[in-house]
Amino acid sequence: MAYSIARIPDRLVQADGKTYLYFGGTAYLGLQSYPPFVELFSKNVERYGMHYGASRKSNVSLDIYGIAEDHLAKWVGAESCLTLSSGYLVAQLVIQTLLQQGHSLFAAPNAHTALHLNGVTKTESFKDLTDRLLKEINRGGPMPVLLFDTIDFSGNQFPHFDVLKKLPLEKIMLVGDDSHGIGIVGKDGGGCYGMLKTLNPAKLMVCCSLGKGLGIQAGAILGNHEDVEMLRNTPFFGGASPALPAFMGTLLDSTDIYAERRKKLMENDALFKDLLDHPSLFKHMEGHPTYEFEDADLAKALEKNGFITTYFNYPDADGPIVGRVVLSAYHDKDDIQQLANCLNSLQA
Repeated sequence: MAYSIARIPDRLVQADGKTYLYFGGTAYLGLQSYPPFVELFSKNVERYGMHYGASRKSNVSLDIYGIAEDHLAKWVGAESCLTLSSGYLVAQLVIQTLLQQGHSLFAAPNAHTALHLNGVTKTESFKDLTDRLLKEINRGGPMPVLLFDTIDFSGNQFPHFDVLKKLPLEKIMLVGDDSHGIGIVGKDGGGCYGMLKTLNPAKLMVCCSLGKGLGIQAGAILGNHEDVEMLRNTPFFGGASPALPAFMGTLLDSTDIYAERRKKLMENDALFKDLLDHPSLFKHMEGHPTYEFEDADLAKALEKNGFITTYFNYPDADGPIVGRVVLSAYHDKDDIQQLANCLNSLQA
């Protein structure tokens, strides 16, 4: 059932006169209404204002963007970083630029819709993907590009990237969408960039929304200095308004909050796994606080018992059902206990 609510959901959702425990969404660190985080953001709004719409190429520019980008690059282990106002926009910048350069782009199964543009070849299976990449390599044209979600909720990518390891990566450019990884997985929450780098692809770029893990309305591109500077010099980047500078300041100020909330999230995840009697109910990627399911009856039973999970057609009404239990740092131990008890009783 779909609900329209009056405020951003937290651990509790008020809907139709009832109170539900909420285990959906993408607010993994539960930052959107976390008072210390909101306070930092408010201080940065006071400093930088509500909006800044000038081009990053303007003759007057704010230094906070470069400082925040250097911080992000160092955090994830990349040479360089570029930010725009959303994760969707950074993906469009990368894909449009690579298509204009003559590369053939192939989207892996389960790749986010942000990676699907006219000119990108969608693949139906990993065998189809492999066959098309090998054919393109043998054709001898510009280096083929593989577009994929680092966290694809199938387990085919993170945490082991077994599909990628079977490919001749020394001849392929990887472009990963790490929107569900950055801030959550990897060393100090640095996401999947470092893991992918160890696979030694010919080239690597990672784009991501900073909203899901970090609570920041912005998108980032991470890669080597040459590729990032090439993107920085495009008309696309010059013509796009930047992210809100207050968000960039908040990103810099929130290092300790991110670490604290990530620790809480991992504790919640460990507790849930320890309490769950029937883990086979779900598809789960070790190290990520999400649990996939397809059973409509399970979603209805949980709702009847006071729990709302993610359960809807994505990305449109004709898309597949996404059923997902999402743990967050805003949940307390009793919330986790209640959910596990309910799931265990439903399977008794």
